[in-house]
Order: sequence, then C-alpha cells, then structure tokens
Amino acid sequence: MISEETVTQTWQRVALSTPQEAQRYMHQMSQEQPAVLAYLLTMDGDPFNRNEMGYILFTALVVWQIMKQSPQGLRSVPIEAIEQADEANFSFLEQLLTAGEMDFEAAVVQMIAEYPEPEVLRYIVEALMEEDEEEPFRDEYRGLAFVNLKTVLDAFIASPARAVS
Repeated sequence: MISEETVTQTWQRVALSTPQEAQRYMHQMSQEQPAVLAYLLTMDGDPFNRNEMGYILFTALVVWQIMKQSPQGLRSVPIEAIEQADEANFSFLEQLLTAGEMDFEAAVVQMIAEYPEPEVLRYIVEALMEEDEEEPFRDEYRGLAFVNLKTVLDAFIASPARAVS
C-alpha cells in the first residue's frame, strides 16, 4: 500500500516540474502507458474545457508517478483493463446519481476506506475538490472527472500485464 507521505512527495515533485520536465513525463507516459494516455486524450473537449482537461491530465500524471512507486510494481495497462474499469465505474456512478447528496458523500468516504490504495484515491478526491479561483473546475463535471481518474487508477491496480521496467 502506498503511504500518504509518498503521495504528497510525488505530487509536490511533479507540481514543481519545469515545462521541459513535464514534457519528458508526458513522453515517458506515452511510452510506458500508451493505453492510459489514449483513454485520457479521448476525453478532450467532451464535456471538459481546456483548463479542466489540463487538470485531469496533470492529476493522472501524478497518479501514474505515484503508482510507479507501488511495492507491487507498475504494470503496463492494456486497453481491456481500462474498458472494464470504465464500465464498472460508470455503473457505480449511475447508482450514486439515484441516491441523495448525503449518500454520495458517504459512499465516497466508504469507498476510500475500503479501496486497495486509499491514499492515492484520496489524492484524486482532494485534487478535484481544490478550488482554482482563476480558472475554476465546473462543479457539474467533477463527478465525471472523478470517474475518469478512478478508472485510470483502477486499471493500474487491476492490470495483470507484465511489469514496466
């Protein structure tokens, strides 16, 4: 299990990256996790605006960097693992949408408590709840962004593929 300290140190390291380092991260991700990057890039503009898409990509990049530090190692994710996680997460979201707001919050708290990598999932939740006064993330799309990012995390955790060196 990945510690809170590892999560914090990793997102801080990535956040302090120079533009060149950020470009290098994206190139490395395209080499090591092409299916994950393709999944993220197919979301571009539907319904997210440019700022929101950038925020999702940044958060996914941090999640990838965190998961590379997992004691189990990181696996190259096949598209099938992403599709399976995507289906499961959208089914879960549909169930939550029929529940009230209090049920949604309770479900997220319970999900984090029972999740195989609770600190990484907590990072995703906190990252999406963070307010950017200059370019805010529209509230109506936070849930969808959460599902997309959780799909990526679930695929990292569940993928049976070989370890990435």
